[in-house]
Amino acid sequence: MKQPALARTASLRGRLRAVLALTLVFCWVGSVGLLVAYTANSESSVWDSKLQAFGTRLLVSIPADKVHRGPFGPGLELPADVQRQPENFAFQVWNAEHKLFIKTPAAPATPFQPTFMDGFVSNVVDGKKWRIYTISDRYGQISVQVANLQSVVDREMQFEALVALAILTAVLLAVAALLGRALDRSLRPLADIEHALLERRDFDLTPLPLRDLPLELQPLVTSFNHLLVQLDSAIGAERRFIGDAAHELRTPLAALQAQADVALHAATLEDKDAALRTLQQVARRNTRLAEQLLDMARLDAQVTTPRTSVVDLPQLAEHVVSEYAFQASRRGCTIAIEAAPAQVAGNIDELATLLRNVVDNAVRFAGAGGHVSVSCGITDAHAFLAVADDGPGVPAGERDAIFQRFYRASAGHGGGSGIGLSLVAAIARVHGARIVTGSGPAERGLMVRVEFAMRA
Repeated sequence: MKQPALARTASLRGRLRAVLALTLVFCWVGSVGLLVAYTANSESSVWDSKLQAFGTRLLVSIPADKVHRGPFGPGLELPADVQRQPENFAFQVWNAEHKLFIKTPAAPATPFQPTFMDGFVSNVVDGKKWRIYTISDRYGQISVQVANLQSVVDREMQFEALVALAILTAVLLAVAALLGRALDRSLRPLADIEHALLERRDFDLTPLPLRDLPLELQPLVTSFNHLLVQLDSAIGAERRFIGDAAHELRTPLAALQAQADVALHAATLEDKDAALRTLQQVARRNTRLAEQLLDMARLDAQVTTPRTSVVDLPQLAEHVVSEYAFQASRRGCTIAIEAAPAQVAGNIDELATLLRNVVDNAVRFAGAGGHVSVSCGITDAHAFLAVADDGPGVPAGERDAIFQRFYRASAGHGGGSGIGLSLVAAIARVHGARIVTGSGPAERGLMVRVEFAMRA
């Protein structure tokens, strides 16, 4: 069943887009501020330079012998086919007596700069704001005042700023589009992985392809693939375990039903009692098998947290031996213990399960007249638990295989399920212990020794 797509508000793509958008906005705002400041300064400088150049040229163009004559007569008329343009630019020429010598038609009759001081100034004359440049000759005979309407300067500055702003905005939009395209292409592998996962069938745990992935994503996908492999292995092991368990339970359950039928149809009381005793043995064996299956399933699923504590091996051995003393006597074998002081760190319940399975296996194989010995202690810098019997034993070539699930040795006569020793191997592995096998007493039977690292 496909899962709905997750919200993208907290996605990596959304975060990157937000960062890029904020970066572009800050760049745009900063650029606009710098552009406005630069344009205002440069436009003022340009217009001031124009005023200065025009005023200077006008001053040096006036003939010196014409200074005291004037004022000049009326201005010349333009040809009929030439339209007069709005006069935003004006100048005045004043003599030493501050009398107007000459001016443009748009210029007022009063001086632009009443103080006649040379230099730039902004002044309001006749209700209009002018940008003015005043320059006088060396001897102060002539004062030229050149002016331009400030509104014209401002309008041109605004137009230039708008043009520059439009260009800057277009460039930033183009950069944003390119960055968005690059971002989409860079994150496309993530979208491909999401699509591939959503399109999979249930329990499809095949690894994801690493082809065309960026280097930054390859370790993440490799780790995820490793997890998929582990999960697939675990699910496969669980399926095999369920199949094997169903197969193992089918026979004893059938035996239970058969013995119950025998007891129901027994002709004599002795036959009924015999069938009930057999039924009891089969029920006991089924109980043991169910316990082992549950223990194995619990270890595989690791549903319990390790309760690590100090485990006293002699005490553990004595407890387990006391549990199996009655069963050993019923089978006609003896069980003894040889315990030396030793302690390990581990889960006492799981270690008890380990020892019970080894002892149970030894008692069943020893049979009538057999002998089982349980020992513990310290040797070669290891603490150990050992169980030996003098039964038929296991061929040397099969001793490693008997710790596999549902494996039964070819020479075995104990009728076991093949789970007990595999459970021993699993518990030993969890505790970091090593299993050593060998022959029992007098080179007969089987010896199983579990070696633990010494407790610090």
